[in-house]
Amino acid sequence: MSLECPRRQYPPFLLQFFGVYISMRNAFKMARILGVCLLSIFVLVRPSLAQQSPAAQSPAQQPQPPAAQQTAQPITQPSSPQPALAPSPPPPPPSPVDKYFTGDGFSFTLFYWMSTGHPEMGTGHQNTNGEPSDLSTLGDSKRTPSFIVSVPAGKNNTIRVSYFRTLGDGNSVPTVPLIIYGTSFLTGDYLATNYTLQDAKVSLDYLSLPFPVKGSKLRLKTLWEVQAIWIRTTVNAPLRAGETDASGNPIQTTGIGTDWFIYPSFGLGLDYLASKNFRFEARASGFILPHLSTLWDTEFTANYRFGKFEIQAGEKGFHFKTAPRHVEFVQETLSGLFVGLRWYPRYHAQ
Repeated sequence: MSLECPRRQYPPFLLQFFGVYISMRNAFKMARILGVCLLSIFVLVRPSLAQQSPAAQSPAQQPQPPAAQQTAQPITQPSSPQPALAPSPPPPPPSPVDKYFTGDGFSFTLFYWMSTGHPEMGTGHQNTNGEPSDLSTLGDSKRTPSFIVSVPAGKNNTIRVSYFRTLGDGNSVPTVPLIIYGTSFLTGDYLATNYTLQDAKVSLDYLSLPFPVKGSKLRLKTLWEVQAIWIRTTVNAPLRAGETDASGNPIQTTGIGTDWFIYPSFGLGLDYLASKNFRFEARASGFILPHLSTLWDTEFTANYRFGKFEIQAGEKGFHFKTAPRHVEFVQETLSGLFVGLRWYPRYHAQ
């Protein structure tokens, strides 16, 4: 026989209240447990993040190493056999064509100047004898052979040494008494005159424009020169040869004198390279001082080169006047065509 305890009966509203209470208590327990877990995780994870190594940081936040430490490691690749390269030929030696083509190489020139002109004699400032020394002409000039030696003086520069000598003779009849080189001549005397003129010049033809000169056809040179001029004049009254004065002494019927001077001169020169073997040259220089000597010199040439030789043809003008402060002075202007042959002994065509 079994005994059963009678169950206690509760009202329904109490049963509902206890169900709700138990559910809320269980929810609070779960929330508290979850909060404790989250707090523990936060406390444990935060120090590990603070101590994280730079390698674990993002590339934008990583500190950059110094430039000296950023050494790129060469990437070695398996080398493949390269074909042997043929050695490049040595550069050709500098060609002498340019310097000879422009007339700057060592050369020797002979030219024949068909000069025309006649010197005149005038009365100088020191003439105090009361009788003039004027002669309108000392004679007509003859043809003038000349020469030029050119020596290179640095790249595209040249030293030129030139010389010419010309002769002339003539006759005249004075209309007034004259005293020339200490000799008296009467009105109406037949006078035979002759002279010898010589000129020597050293010139540095210095290339001034353009710079650099390579490829330029037009070239400007400045001329720095020293020039020496010498003239010897003879005036003779041949029809009075053998005359004597009242005392029986022979009368001097010939006057001989020499005038010379050395001057600097300055000028310009132009070279134009028209083609491979053809060029033009122009030169003009001079110097003047008041009441002293005067000189100027000009020339224009066309030049055609073939091998070691060059043919020249052109026009030349030359003027000089000795110092008027002397008893007599002489002046002359020579001009005319000339032809020449230039020789380049060291030129070798390639």
